Amino acid sequence: MHQYITFDLDETLMQNPFSKWVFPEIDRLVAPHLELKDGILPEIKKEHRKRLKQAQDAAAYNWDDILKQILVEKNIPITIDIAELVQKHAVDPKVYLLENDALTVLEELKSRGYLLGVVTNGFYKYQVPVMETIQLVTYIDKIITPCNTGYCKPEIKMADRLLEEGEIIAHVGDRLDHDVYFANQLGALSILIDHQMPEAVRRISPDRRVEQKDYLKTIFQQKKYGELVPEENYLPKIVIYSIRELLDIELTNPS
Repeated sequence: MHQYITFDLDETLMQNPFSKWVFPEIDRLVAPHLELKDGILPEIKKEHRKRLKQAQDAAAYNWDDILKQILVEKNIPITIDIAELVQKHAVDPKVYLLENDALTVLEELKSRGYLLGVVTNGFYKYQVPVMETIQLVTYIDKIITPCNTGYCKPEIKMADRLLEEGEIIAHVGDRLDHDVYFANQLGALSILIDHQMPEAVRRISPDRRVEQKDYLKTIFQQKKYGELVPEENYLPKIVIYSIRELLDIELTNPS
């Protein structure tokens, strides 16, 4: 049976071009047709949240469809292809790995017999161009997205295709509500990555960092997840500051 280690992408392994390049270009394209004080991004986020509340899981992350709907509603006679904009901006240095030696770490994990998967809420057409530019796609065995499952994290049905051929022993991500909850519900080892971890906490072993209540409280507050604190399902089993630490911890399925 295959053993998968799965990863989130954005803010975990890589930086995408949306915030600094794609959305600003959309604002510039829309500006001549509509005056919006804060640009069109708040409208996009509003529709995104609306779709999530209506349980339109995959549709909530279809940025092309969201933008098209807004342009129609506001009678803006232009067409914008966000996937094309991602392709345009998926170039160095606009997109990059968050850690310079990330690929070396992934290669070592594969040499130890693990298969590597990506479970992301970003659509395939937005993520793969970035993954190709930074050469990440070469190391990933399976890419799981809302557009090929109909679900988004933390819905564990996203993992069905992987579970048909193996088990997910660990999932690594930067979000408590998406990644940690997803892993805990699956019975996989939930690994939270915090690239901004204070030096004092880094000196503590990864499996003991979750015991640092003040530090963990800070994470919940920074992520604006304060209301999730009482929920054990949102607590990671392991906290790391770099994926390099994956090479030094025991990656076993807690179930």
